[in-house]
Amino acid sequence: VLEEAVAHLGPFDGVLGFSEGGLAAQLACDLAEEDAPSFASLRFCILVASPPLGMRPSRIRSLHFASSKDTVVSIEDSKRCASQFSDADWVEHEGGHGVPHRSEDVRLLATFLEKCRDDWLPLQQASAEDIEQETRINQEQKDEVETLSAMFAEELTIFQPTYPVRLAIKLDVPGSDAASVAEAAALRFVFPPLYPQAPCVCDLDTESLALQVHRRELMEAVEAAREPLGFPSVTAMVQEAQQWIEEHQGQLKAGEAGDSAQGGPSEDEDADEGAWWLVEEAEVDEKLLLAAEKKASELLPDKAEKSAWARQCGAGSYGKPWTFTVGLVGKPSAGKSTLFNAGTRSEKEAAMAPHPFTTIDPNVEPGWFAAPCPSVALKCQDECEPEHGRADHGRRRFPLLVKDVAGLVPGAYLGRGRGNAFLNDLVDADSLVHVVDASGRSDAEGVDHGASKGSGKASDPLEEIGWVRREIHMWIFSNVRAKWDTVRRKAKLARQSVSLQTLAAERLFALFTGYHASQQLAAQVYEDILNWGEFDLHLLVACFLRVRFPIVVALNKADTSEATEHIARVQAVLENAAVPVSARSELWLLQQQRKGHLSYLEGGNSVTLAETAPVEVKEQVEMLKQRVLEPYGNTGVMEVLSRAVLQRSPVFCCPVLDFSSLESLPSVASTSGGYAGGYAGATKGKSKLATMLMLRFMPRSRTSNCSVATWFGQRC
Repeated sequence: VLEEAVAHLGPFDGVLGFSEGGLAAQLACDLAEEDAPSFASLRFCILVASPPLGMRPSRIRSLHFASSKDTVVSIEDSKRCASQFSDADWVEHEGGHGVPHRSEDVRLLATFLEKCRDDWLPLQQASAEDIEQETRINQEQKDEVETLSAMFAEELTIFQPTYPVRLAIKLDVPGSDAASVAEAAALRFVFPPLYPQAPCVCDLDTESLALQVHRRELMEAVEAAREPLGFPSVTAMVQEAQQWIEEHQGQLKAGEAGDSAQGGPSEDEDADEGAWWLVEEAEVDEKLLLAAEKKASELLPDKAEKSAWARQCGAGSYGKPWTFTVGLVGKPSAGKSTLFNAGTRSEKEAAMAPHPFTTIDPNVEPGWFAAPCPSVALKCQDECEPEHGRADHGRRRFPLLVKDVAGLVPGAYLGRGRGNAFLNDLVDADSLVHVVDASGRSDAEGVDHGASKGSGKASDPLEEIGWVRREIHMWIFSNVRAKWDTVRRKAKLARQSVSLQTLAAERLFALFTGYHASQQLAAQVYEDILNWGEFDLHLLVACFLRVRFPIVVALNKADTSEATEHIARVQAVLENAAVPVSARSELWLLQQQRKGHLSYLEGGNSVTLAETAPVEVKEQVEMLKQRVLEPYGNTGVMEVLSRAVLQRSPVFCCPVLDFSSLESLPSVASTSGGYAGGYAGATKGKSKLATMLMLRFMPRSRTSNCSVATWFGQRC
């Protein structure tokens, strides 16, 4: 199998193997040590979490990634694998059984590849006679090299080692002022062992911007000139390349002279002065922002049912359990830290105080939400013992991470309060819970003005919801607007070539990857970004914000008398996207349960008092029932976290040993501390559906059927 792959797709300079694939990679290296012709070109090997093959000692340079947290291939096995190579580099990481993707690991990989490259570059030149003497090269390849030597005597360069055949043919551009293009352009070829029965590898090597701009079009023409398998193709491909260059020499000369593509002044540079993307950071057209937010709310309403595309972004990775993070945001003293303590049920509570900026550095702890349990639909609730316990209404407790960040004040995107430090703390959140003071007692700075009315200093909770979203919007908008010039330059470059039509859109969407979002979120609908106005960017940011950071509002302090009226008004507007919450009630119930004064199932409305409970505890429970549990059904803490998770439409599944018995698959300890999405803690006995995972699937395509893409397409 390996020899056939090399014959048709090779030759290869190196081989990469992960897990069991590492055994195949080691076999290739072992065959190279035997001087097997198909593997003679191997110069390096990269192995990740690979068990040892038991091969002979290898002189091939190797790089090994392994983790002490790997539960599939032990680090001892990975070390035994590395010991088979005399020139082995060793890297340990914390990612368990997987390919490491941290920036430092990527840098180590790049450094390793650069060292390998430096070992054999620059390539030494060979001659047609050297090719003729190489016994591993078939006669058809030798004949073609001889023909090429005759046709392109000055343009042809043959490289050592002679097997496999590697050569380059210099491209020429007619015209006295095109020398710089000619000197910097060549077609490079590599012949697989079976060539011409297998296709040769061809690539364009050039430093010319003019040719780079038209690279795709040129190479499409070159590839179209390939002869059928069994016939030599290099001559036809080179001739097609030179013919294409002659036909497009006018465009190439203009591109080589280069104006905007080289960073020089463009024709309409003066027209850009005073443009909307060049204004001061604090300047924003409020009417356009409001119009864009209104349009975004129509396209992506908060109360709408979320579809599969809601899973296509965020801090987590595809292909493994989703470690979901909910970020708590809001103005100072809205009760974020209280909600954090209640939601995480941690013994070590975050600081709480009735004054602004109690929280400076973010608090992060594992918490719980209520996930749907399949045992209800399968009618086996009595036989199901969820590994993390039960929640109310037939649901089950499921882990997540809760992140409490510093309070947000108006103007944070300009640096007020903790400013961008606060906003940057949000990028690893999958959903946001906006904690609002539903009592309306505190102002925008978080200062509590008490229960007195008419002071004019307290804030309206409904207005508060708007300005917090605006701050996050302006944070993203300002960052993108500051780089808008680079998007426009790409758009101007794209006008020079059909092959670069999507260049501007790719640059634009790349500006959003810093918020842990993939470019798949953006529809491929932008035909002319140069015509975009401020409204268009506002709308893109507003839609992006709703998808990347879906927000559920926690109407906190629901136990206060003033909150009732405000809660009704907000829920009339946001419906299910707003949840009445009394975080301090939930926290108090938790504290009393720890003292043995009562029993309480989080997320429910039932409290059972112990016979020994003090009188003041009994009185407090009665008050909580009247103010919170009876009117709202629960304290809202678990409910608001649950809705924040379900906003992203995760997929829940229960691994089972058998579909008939539904016996749960044995649990494996989590590699990230016991709260990473399903395999945490041990499953006892043969309980049904005990273990559950939360996943998000890789989207099938880069396009989306959502109304956002449709609207932008019509707009363009």
